[in-house]
Amino acid sequence: MKAVRGERVSGAAALIVFCVFAMLVFSVIMLGAGAYKNIVGASRDGSEERICLSYVWTMVKNNDGAGGVYVEPFGGGPALHIVEVHGDSAYLTIIFHHNGWVCELFAEAGQEFSPDYGARVIKVDSLEFEQLEDGNIIATSGEISVFIAPRGRN
Repeated sequence: MKAVRGERVSGAAALIVFCVFAMLVFSVIMLGAGAYKNIVGASRDGSEERICLSYVWTMVKNNDGAGGVYVEPFGGGPALHIVEVHGDSAYLTIIFHHNGWVCELFAEAGQEFSPDYGARVIKVDSLEFEQLEDGNIIATSGEISVFIAPRGRN
Protein backbone atom coordinates (compact mmCIF):
# COMPACT_ATOMS: atom_id res chain seq x y z
CA MET A 1 0.00 0.00 0.00
CA LYS A 2 2.85 2.38 0.73
CA ALA A 3 4.19 2.03 -2.77
CA VAL A 4 0.80 3.03 -4.18
CA ARG A 5 0.59 6.00 -1.83
CA GLY A 6 4.06 7.21 -2.97
CA GLU A 7 3.02 6.90 -6.57
CA ARG A 8 -0.08 9.00 -5.86
CA VAL A 9 1.98 11.72 -4.20
CA SER A 10 4.54 11.83 -7.00
CA GLY A 11 1.72 11.78 -9.60
CA ALA A 12 -0.02 14.70 -7.84
CA ALA A 13 3.26 16.63 -7.65
CA ALA A 14 3.85 16.05 -11.37
CA LEU A 15 0.30 17.22 -12.13
CA ILE A 16 0.81 20.40 -10.05
CA VAL A 17 4.12 21.17 -11.80
CA PHE A 18 2.47 20.59 -15.18
CA CYS A 19 -0.44 22.92 -14.31
CA VAL A 20 1.92 25.68 -13.14
CA PHE A 21 3.96 25.29 -16.34
CA ALA A 22 0.81 25.40 -18.49
CA MET A 23 -0.39 28.58 -16.73
CA LEU A 24 2.99 30.25 -17.28
CA VAL A 25 3.01 29.31 -20.97
CA PHE A 26 -0.56 30.60 -21.37
CA SER A 27 0.37 33.87 -19.61
CA VAL A 28 3.37 34.43 -21.89
CA ILE A 29 1.26 33.74 -24.98
CA MET A 30 -1.43 36.21 -23.84
CA LEU A 31 1.16 38.91 -23.11
CA GLY A 32 2.69 38.41 -26.54
CA ALA A 33 -0.72 38.56 -28.23
CA GLY A 34 -1.55 41.81 -26.42
CA ALA A 35 1.76 43.39 -27.44
CA TYR A 36 1.24 42.28 -31.05
CA LYS A 37 -2.28 43.76 -31.07
CA ASN A 38 -0.95 47.12 -29.79
CA ILE A 39 1.83 47.21 -32.40
CA VAL A 40 -0.56 46.40 -35.25
CA GLY A 41 -3.05 49.03 -34.02
CA ALA A 42 -0.38 51.73 -33.86
CA SER A 43 0.91 50.77 -37.27
CA ARG A 44 -2.59 50.85 -38.76
CA ASP A 45 -3.31 54.31 -37.28
CA GLY A 46 -0.11 55.78 -38.70
CA SER A 47 -0.74 54.06 -42.02
CA GLU A 48 -4.20 55.60 -42.38
CA GLU A 49 -2.80 59.06 -41.62
CA ARG A 50 -0.04 58.63 -44.22
CA ILE A 51 -2.52 57.36 -46.82
CA CYS A 52 -4.81 60.32 -46.09
CA LEU A 53 -2.03 62.87 -46.55
CA SER A 54 -0.75 61.10 -49.67
CA TYR A 55 -4.27 61.32 -51.11
CA VAL A 56 -4.44 65.07 -50.36
CA TRP A 57 -0.97 65.70 -51.82
CA THR A 58 -1.83 63.75 -54.99
CA MET A 59 -5.11 65.60 -55.47
CA VAL A 60 -3.32 68.95 -55.21
CA LYS A 61 -0.47 67.95 -57.53
CA ASN A 62 -2.89 66.65 -60.17
CA ASN A 63 -5.04 69.80 -60.14
CA ASP A 64 -2.95 72.78 -59.08
CA GLY A 65 -3.53 75.41 -61.75
CA ALA A 66 -3.01 79.12 -61.07
CA GLY A 67 -5.13 80.17 -58.08
CA GLY A 68 -6.95 76.86 -58.20
CA VAL A 69 -5.97 75.52 -54.77
CA TYR A 70 -6.92 77.29 -51.57
CA VAL A 71 -8.12 76.70 -48.01
CA GLU A 72 -11.51 78.01 -46.85
CA PRO A 73 -13.92 77.00 -44.10
CA PHE A 74 -16.42 74.28 -44.99
CA GLY A 75 -18.52 72.06 -42.76
CA GLY A 76 -17.27 73.58 -39.53
CA GLY A 77 -13.55 73.48 -40.25
CA PRO A 78 -10.87 74.35 -42.77
CA ALA A 79 -11.23 72.52 -46.08
CA LEU A 80 -9.10 72.24 -49.18
CA HIS A 81 -10.74 73.66 -52.31
CA ILE A 82 -9.46 72.68 -55.75
CA VAL A 83 -10.85 74.45 -58.82
CA GLU A 84 -10.75 72.67 -62.18
CA VAL A 85 -11.79 74.27 -65.47
CA HIS A 86 -13.13 72.03 -68.23
CA GLY A 87 -14.15 73.94 -71.31
CA ASP A 88 -16.46 76.78 -70.25
CA SER A 89 -17.34 75.23 -66.88
CA ALA A 90 -15.51 75.40 -63.56
CA TYR A 91 -15.77 72.54 -61.09
CA LEU A 92 -14.86 72.49 -57.43
CA THR A 93 -13.45 69.61 -55.41
CA ILE A 94 -13.61 70.11 -51.65
CA ILE A 95 -11.61 67.84 -49.36
CA PHE A 96 -12.65 68.06 -45.71
CA HIS A 97 -12.99 66.13 -42.44
CA HIS A 98 -16.55 65.23 -41.44
CA ASN A 99 -17.80 62.79 -38.77
CA GLY A 100 -14.47 60.97 -38.51
CA TRP A 101 -13.98 60.63 -42.27
CA VAL A 102 -12.00 62.44 -44.92
CA CYS A 103 -14.62 63.34 -47.49
CA GLU A 104 -14.49 64.62 -51.06
CA LEU A 105 -17.21 66.66 -52.68
CA PHE A 106 -17.08 67.32 -56.44
CA ALA A 107 -19.61 69.59 -58.13
CA GLU A 108 -19.98 72.59 -60.39
CA ALA A 109 -18.48 75.74 -58.86
CA GLY A 110 -20.90 78.29 -57.41
CA GLN A 111 -23.35 75.74 -56.01
CA GLU A 112 -24.30 75.45 -52.34
CA PHE A 113 -23.03 72.25 -50.75
CA SER A 114 -23.71 70.34 -47.56
CA PRO A 115 -20.91 68.31 -45.93
CA ASP A 116 -23.31 65.34 -45.81
CA TYR A 117 -23.10 65.06 -49.61
CA GLY A 118 -19.37 64.35 -49.54
CA ALA A 119 -18.10 60.92 -50.54
CA ARG A 120 -16.19 59.16 -47.76
CA VAL A 121 -12.57 58.49 -48.66
CA ILE A 122 -10.77 57.22 -45.56
CA LYS A 123 -11.49 57.07 -41.83
CA VAL A 124 -9.08 59.18 -39.75
CA ASP A 125 -9.33 60.99 -36.43
CA SER A 126 -8.50 64.43 -37.82
CA LEU A 127 -7.51 66.38 -40.92
CA GLU A 128 -6.56 70.05 -40.75
CA PHE A 129 -5.46 72.47 -43.45
CA GLU A 130 -3.53 75.70 -43.11
CA GLN A 131 -2.69 78.01 -45.99
CA LEU A 132 0.41 80.12 -45.57
CA GLU A 133 0.74 83.68 -46.87
CA ASP A 134 2.84 82.53 -49.83
CA GLY A 135 0.08 80.13 -51.00
CA ASN A 136 1.70 76.96 -49.70
CA ILE A 137 -0.47 74.58 -47.71
CA ILE A 138 0.19 72.47 -44.61
CA ALA A 139 -2.07 69.43 -44.22
CA THR A 140 -2.03 67.65 -40.85
CA SER A 141 -3.59 64.33 -39.88
CA GLY A 142 -2.93 63.17 -36.34
CA GLU A 143 0.73 63.82 -35.62
CA ILE A 144 1.82 63.74 -39.28
CA SER A 145 2.01 66.85 -41.48
CA VAL A 146 2.82 67.38 -45.12
CA PHE A 147 3.92 70.62 -46.77
CA ILE A 148 2.33 71.16 -50.18
CA ALA A 149 3.63 73.77 -52.62
CA PRO A 150 1.07 74.09 -55.42
CA ARG A 151 2.67 74.95 -58.76
CA GLY A 152 0.08 77.64 -59.50
CA ARG A 153 0.10 79.28 -56.07
CA ASN A 154 -0.54 83.01 -55.89
